[in-house]
Amino acid sequence: MTLNNTEPTYNLKAVIQETGIKADTLRAWERRYGLPTPTRTSGGHRLFTQRDIETVKWLQARQEEGLSISRAVDLWRSIEADQKDPLLEMDYPSQTQVGVPLAEVGNEIAELRSAWIDACKRFDEQAADQILNQAFALFPPEVVCLDLITKALSEIGEGWYQSEVTVQQEHFASEQATRRIEALIAAAPQPSLPGRVLILCPPGEEHTFSPLLITFLIKRSGREATFLGANVPLNRLDESITATSPRLVILSAQQLHTAAALHRMALHLKVRDVPVAYGGRIFNLIPDLQRRIPGTFLGQQLRDVPGVVDRLVRSPALPVDIEQPPDTYEEVRLEYLRNQAQIDAYIVENISLANTPYNHIALANLHLGQNIEAALELGEISYLGEDISWVRGLLGYHSLPEDLIDTYIDSYIEALKHIMGDRGSLISDYLDLLSSSVDLPREVR
Repeated sequence: MTLNNTEPTYNLKAVIQETGIKADTLRAWERRYGLPTPTRTSGGHRLFTQRDIETVKWLQARQEEGLSISRAVDLWRSIEADQKDPLLEMDYPSQTQVGVPLAEVGNEIAELRSAWIDACKRFDEQAADQILNQAFALFPPEVVCLDLITKALSEIGEGWYQSEVTVQQEHFASEQATRRIEALIAAAPQPSLPGRVLILCPPGEEHTFSPLLITFLIKRSGREATFLGANVPLNRLDESITATSPRLVILSAQQLHTAAALHRMALHLKVRDVPVAYGGRIFNLIPDLQRRIPGTFLGQQLRDVPGVVDRLVRSPALPVDIEQPPDTYEEVRLEYLRNQAQIDAYIVENISLANTPYNHIALANLHLGQNIEAALELGEISYLGEDISWVRGLLGYHSLPEDLIDTYIDSYIEALKHIMGDRGSLISDYLDLLSSSVDLPREVR
């Protein structure tokens, strides 16, 4: 694989500034070893490609490891003789930014963030656009995306959870943010580094902001990145892999049940020897999930993603051994799925939730059911603790009593015992533990 940017556009001065190499040394390497290989203008001046610059950096890295320049060139040639690209086979300090640096922005970015949140709450599209335009004029785009837009969406999401922001306000802000990130992706420069990256959401995952932002950050770092979108079906993934031959596939999941879908997709890609990296909110909330995914975790900070991706593309990680779920978990999962409709109907008919609309109970059943199945598939029933927190927030948003969640969980336990008996004890015992453990923090209960 070669670098996409092979146009001879850089003069000698630009190469010296980028690499720190002396002009005489560069000329000597070219004359004695044929590396790099610049073209010449009609006036005889050298013009270098981006690949020439990366080649110089690769050779410098080998020298720092103790090789003479002649041995470094011999190593380069031997790798090429094996029909491989030296830039991909061995590590070197490329031009790719290793993560996004923290900016000294003071209070100004926080003030702009607050103003943008207020504009979104008022559904004032013009004001929201103007605030972002001002921010992009003052700060690098990575800083605006990470320290203004991403943090603002997090604050708005927390506001929804606390019943201080409506779902319409949250959707408006998300749409404004997504539209701006898509514009940044469209305006990103052509890739100059080797190795294509595919970014996608597994089946059932509809949240696209984070993977869109990852796409932008990777493209901004100089590498080709393609976002395949939300809810990508597993049975169509092979077509995309065959068509694009990616060096890395990034999977993003925000919820427990989509983490299970991500798990299935990562296993499928592992069989095809396609390197996988992954991330998302749920892996930050439940770090133990990382033991279940055959791939490389991108980390908790989005600003670190470009550096991790650069390392994985140039030096793919070795396959990881994941912890396999106990056989009993799969048996319980299949039995639960066979009885899930009866469990849902039992709760609707028997639950003591005065004045609770049917659609709220049905939604809670759907979400909890999805995540019970996911926890069983992933091999750890305690992953459900985070889902109970979500259901609590859902009921709170609709101004229902806080202790209603305990009544709901008690009813679910009753339904499991009535319909599944001992076969459902793995689930019911854990739900009973959650319901009775008053000392558990809200994030677990």
